[in-house]
Amino acid sequence: MAKRRRPPEFRTVYQWQRRSSSLLVLNDQGAPVRLRPEAFGVTGRDRSWNSFAQNFLSANEPQLRALEARAALVPDADQINLCVKPGGTVGAVPLRSATTRKVVGGLVVRPRFGWNDIGPLLQEIGWTASPRLLEFSLVPGAAREVPPWVLAGPILERFRTLIRELTRGFRLHEEVRQTPRGQILWQRYVTEHVSRGAYYQLPCRFPELGPDMQLRAMLRWGLEVVHRSLSTWTVVDSIARRLAEQTMELLLLLADVKPLMPGKSQMSCLLRTTGLPPAALQRGLQALGWLVDERGLAGTTETDGLAWCLPMYELFERWVEHLVRLWAHGFGGHVRSGRTYETLIPIRWQRSTVQSLHSLVPDLVVQQGRSVWIIDAKYKGHFEELDDVRWKEMADELQAEHRHDLHQVLAYAATADADRITSVLVYPMLLPTWQRLVERNRALTTATIAVGGRVLRLVLMGIPIQMPGPASVGELVASWDGLTLWHAA
Repeated sequence: MAKRRRPPEFRTVYQWQRRSSSLLVLNDQGAPVRLRPEAFGVTGRDRSWNSFAQNFLSANEPQLRALEARAALVPDADQINLCVKPGGTVGAVPLRSATTRKVVGGLVVRPRFGWNDIGPLLQEIGWTASPRLLEFSLVPGAAREVPPWVLAGPILERFRTLIRELTRGFRLHEEVRQTPRGQILWQRYVTEHVSRGAYYQLPCRFPELGPDMQLRAMLRWGLEVVHRSLSTWTVVDSIARRLAEQTMELLLLLADVKPLMPGKSQMSCLLRTTGLPPAALQRGLQALGWLVDERGLAGTTETDGLAWCLPMYELFERWVEHLVRLWAHGFGGHVRSGRTYETLIPIRWQRSTVQSLHSLVPDLVVQQGRSVWIIDAKYKGHFEELDDVRWKEMADELQAEHRHDLHQVLAYAATADADRITSVLVYPMLLPTWQRLVERNRALTTATIAVGGRVLRLVLMGIPIQMPGPASVGELVASWDGLTLWHAA
């Protein structure tokens, strides 16, 4: 006898459950974290890293390297432990299984000073240090750990630059005409028009004065996408609210066009025909490509996020350079930046085969007459620890690293041709610590070194990666005035 089928109303319905994944959330330059094997695809009888550690490292080596995270094997009494120590780069990357190589989790490294602190900084420096997208899969759960403005900020900055350039000069325009004008595109004429008998249709390319209306329409589409993505966060995130307001200001500049979603062929054509600065055009079209491919703010997922990275030392160096330029402007100092290789000092070895250092590149050099300030930004915690902890209590490794910083900046000073030289090491610190030091007039720690007939001054100072208030940039710049007193004496 055949078995009777269970009526439909009695069938068991299994509720769909989202595939669980493991997301590690760490602070940059923080303490190492031990990974749980079962959270990253280790199954079977021996659920430990004993047999799978090397497979896990080989599967995730590119992702860990992108965030400067170091993985180490730590042996225990009966098993091997796998630990990950975050470096000085923030961002998000996916982590793959040690057995299947499929994405089973992710790693998010946050700034140790907090997202709310570095957001206004990025705006103040004009997003010159901005996140870089990585060619990895989406990171499970990362969208809830990273503020939306991390990518919205640099995208808006690229769009703003491109809109500004659109108001200038001539552009190359392509149009199908019945009378020739400019250059006739014979390849297109033969393949697209002659082949179907349209002999009178001539594809032409010619210069035309004014902005590119097609590109303006594409930019309007991109700005509307960014605004929709930010609008849900404006109530709870002040930076998202500020960026949404800036997005509306840019949309008003494009009110004369209708939004047009760009295609890859259209963007390729713009790269060939638009007479705009290539760097601004490529960066703007790249940001549009992120939105078109749903790799940026246009994604439909609510929890998975992009893989990206931002070296914090790069952000800190741009922040220090911004403050130094404001400070030097007050007394007419000339600023040279290592970022643009203006401070490069070549080292010429007698034997070209020597594999060693080939140049010295200080971060910043400020010169006024016969006075020179050599400034090196270090994204470390030395200054705060030197203030709050006695030197003899510091770890040997930290002392050695601090000595290395001193030797490096003294080497820079040895190359300067000036009567009075000040070498400055700038370290990041928390805002309350900086405010306490300013109140006690200890924002600068100085020492003097007699070198032959010259006197070299060495200065240690800290700068907060957070602005005290809306008009706080002037307060931060004023803390640098102590560097000029010795030179003015």
